[in-house]
Amino acid sequence: MADGITLGTVAQRAHCAADASLFDAIERALDGGLGRCYVTDASEKLIGEITLDDARALIRDGAYLSGLNAGTAAKPVAKTLNKGDALMDFGAMCAPVLDKNGALVDIAVDQTASFLPVAEPYLSHKEFRNVVDAFLSTWISSQGQYIRDFEALFAKRMQAGYGIATSNGTVSLHLAMVGLGIGPGDEVIVPDLTFAASINTIIHAGATPVIVDVDPDTWVLDPATFEKAITPRTRGVMPVHVFGRPCPMTEIMEVALRRGIYVIEDAAESHGATYDGRPVGSFGHTGSFSFFGNKNVTTGEGGMVLANESELAERLRVLRDHGMKPEKRYWHDEVGYNYRMTNLQAAIGVAQLERLDETLAHRERCAKLYREKMEGIPGLTFPKPMGKRYGPVTWFVCAQVPADKRVALIAACKEHAIDLRPFFNGLSIMPAYRRYGRPCPTSDHLSRTGVNLPTSPRVDEKVASVMAEVFLKVLGKNS
Repeated sequence: MADGITLGTVAQRAHCAADASLFDAIERALDGGLGRCYVTDASEKLIGEITLDDARALIRDGAYLSGLNAGTAAKPVAKTLNKGDALMDFGAMCAPVLDKNGALVDIAVDQTASFLPVAEPYLSHKEFRNVVDAFLSTWISSQGQYIRDFEALFAKRMQAGYGIATSNGTVSLHLAMVGLGIGPGDEVIVPDLTFAASINTIIHAGATPVIVDVDPDTWVLDPATFEKAITPRTRGVMPVHVFGRPCPMTEIMEVALRRGIYVIEDAAESHGATYDGRPVGSFGHTGSFSFFGNKNVTTGEGGMVLANESELAERLRVLRDHGMKPEKRYWHDEVGYNYRMTNLQAAIGVAQLERLDETLAHRERCAKLYREKMEGIPGLTFPKPMGKRYGPVTWFVCAQVPADKRVALIAACKEHAIDLRPFFNGLSIMPAYRRYGRPCPTSDHLSRTGVNLPTSPRVDEKVASVMAEVFLKVLGKNS
C-alpha cells in the first residue's frame, strides 16, 4: 500500500455497517479520531460517511427517532482513493481507500490538510457515554456521583488524601490560599515564568506576590532561590510545575516546613509528573490542577485542589460552597464562594482520568517525533533531560529558538495551518504586575525564545516532518 496510508487500525475504528445505529457511528467517529465514520454495506462497499456535525444535526432535529440507521443517515463522500494511489495532494484531512470493487480497505490520513491547534481534547466513546449517563440521571449541577467519583479517583491517582473539585484551575488556587488563611499582609513567593493565573490568585487573596527567577536548567523554582526570598512576612510559596516539568518538591518542602511556610503547588500543567517517584500536587499543603481543554486531563473547564489533612479538606469544601455548613443548610459562619464543578464536567473527567496514561504516551511520542525530525536544525534547542529524581510529562513540546526569528517562525507555521505558541511572558515585564517585578534574566530569556509545539491527538510523523521543514526554512537563513 502507498506510503502515507494509515493501515487497518484506523479503518477498523472509524467505520461501521449500514445497519448500525447512529450512536454506534458517533462512537466510532470519536474513537477513530477523524470526526467521521465511514459506512459500508454487507459486502464492505462504501455507502457514505457520517460526520460528528451531521450527527449533531440529526440528534438536534430528532431524526433518529424514526428508526434511522447509519446507512440511511450517511452522506456521499467527497473524495475517495483507489488502493495503491499516491496520496500526494488529495486535498482532504482523510479519504477512504477503496479496492477495485469499491470496498473500503483503509483510510488515508493527512493531518496537515486542516488547521492543527497546539492542543485539543481527545474525546472517546467513554466520555460520550458518561455525559449521557450524567444527563439522564438529571444530576447535572454541582452534586452527583461523578463528582464524588472524580474527586476520589483523582486524589488516589495523585497519591493525596482528598480531592475537592472546582469550576476551574484558577479558583482552585484561590480557594487553597483562602483555605490556608493567606491574605492581606502576607507574602507569597511565585516564579516569574508561569501563566498569569498563578500571580492573579495571590492578589485576589489580598496577599503580596514576591516574584523570583527560575532555574536555568529545570525552568522551575529552585529551593535556594526560594529560601533567599523569604522575609518575616512570607506566609506561602507557590511552586509551579510549568510545562509538565516538576519542581524539586522534597527540597522545597524541607525549606518550607523548617521556616513555617505554606506550600501551594500549582500543578495545572503537570498531571502525572513526579519527583522522587511521588506525583506532583501531593507534596504541598495543597496542590491545584486545571482541567481546561488543552490539559492532559480535561473537563472543558474545571479544577481540583488536593489536600492531605481532613480538616483542611473539609474547610475547602465549605468555602467552595458559599461558606455553607453541610450539616446546617443555608447557615453561613463565613463568606464563601461558588467554586463548584458540575456533575456533567466530572463525568468527562472520570473517563479522561481512565485514559491519562494513553494521553501521556501520545504526547511523549510527539516529543520524540519532533526531536528525531528536527535534529541538527540551526538555532533550535530542546530542553536538557531533567535529573533522575525528576519525572516530567509532556504537555506541549517545548523548544527554544533565536528571539529575533520567533515571530517569523510562528507566522510560517501559521501559513501551513499549524499553531505554534510562544512561551508565557515573564510576570515582571507585564504592566499588571510591574509593581512586583524583579530582574529575572533566566525567565526573561526563556519567555523571549521559547515556543510550544503541538501535541494535539492529530500529531503524526507527517506533521512532525512538515514542522521540521518550516523550522529549517526559517532558522536556516543566514545561520
